[in-house]
Amino acid sequence: MSLFESPLSFRSAVQRFVGGLLFSFGLLSISLATATAQGFGNNAAAGGTNEVTSFRGKLVSYRGMILTIEREDGTQVMVQTPDSISQLTFIAKALPAYLRPGMLVRFQANLGPAGTPLEPVSKLELFAPVNVKLLKGREREKFQPGVHPSNPPQRGNAGPPTGPVTVVGNLMALNPQGGVALRAGNVPVQTMTSPDLELQLRVNNLSLAQPGDAVDVRGFYQPPDDTKVKAESIQITTDRVYGETPPPTERRSRRGKRGEPDQDEAAEAENADEAQPEEGGSLGLPAPESE
Repeated sequence: MSLFESPLSFRSAVQRFVGGLLFSFGLLSISLATATAQGFGNNAAAGGTNEVTSFRGKLVSYRGMILTIEREDGTQVMVQTPDSISQLTFIAKALPAYLRPGMLVRFQANLGPAGTPLEPVSKLELFAPVNVKLLKGREREKFQPGVHPSNPPQRGNAGPPTGPVTVVGNLMALNPQGGVALRAGNVPVQTMTSPDLELQLRVNNLSLAQPGDAVDVRGFYQPPDDTKVKAESIQITTDRVYGETPPPTERRSRRGKRGEPDQDEAAEAENADEAQPEEGGSLGLPAPESE
């Protein structure tokens, strides 16, 4: 496209741009009106006052952007997801058996003058990719591969980053001796982990959430109805451990008459396919093997 265009062409482009803006604002108004009608909108514009709330409960179900949560007092509350995708978090513990090459991981480190970590890594976070265009400011660094200094580098400093950093990249290997290797964008990173390394899943969606998981909500509602909440943050946790081998189940066999197959064995044979673990999880890894 040429840098210089005719006045008529420029006027037409401006008209299309303005028309697009009006259409977008119209859709936004419709969405806000719908949310307000359902009791999740901001009541301040109508002269009312929103009340802040925070509570803990357990997940009952979810559909689209709405979660049904049972508070500790037994009341079921409908909660709309936060506007920021980073404020919706599912957290679970994982074991090294759950790791696979290529998985996205991040960790905090403190780098010395030569750019090497001053101590072993004590915690690895496993996460799923998100659309970074939906994030603001330095929130994006938690999801973009690279080595991100916590403090802006000094002007003219062309050496390796020093001080506290966040390392984000694709896992290449984690060996039994505690060495971890990943590719942080175009930078290969190798370091050591501590013997009591903590592996934590932090997923910014509901793909791994299950009914009964604990939920912490912070948000606001329109009085007097506190059963419809617009969330500012939602954190879901579970006692499921990803990568853990389930304990063997006790068999209770019911023998039939002589010559007839064991009833439990016959049932196991019929359901053998259903008993196999899933091959794919939301992170491209095996699903948890224990409930």
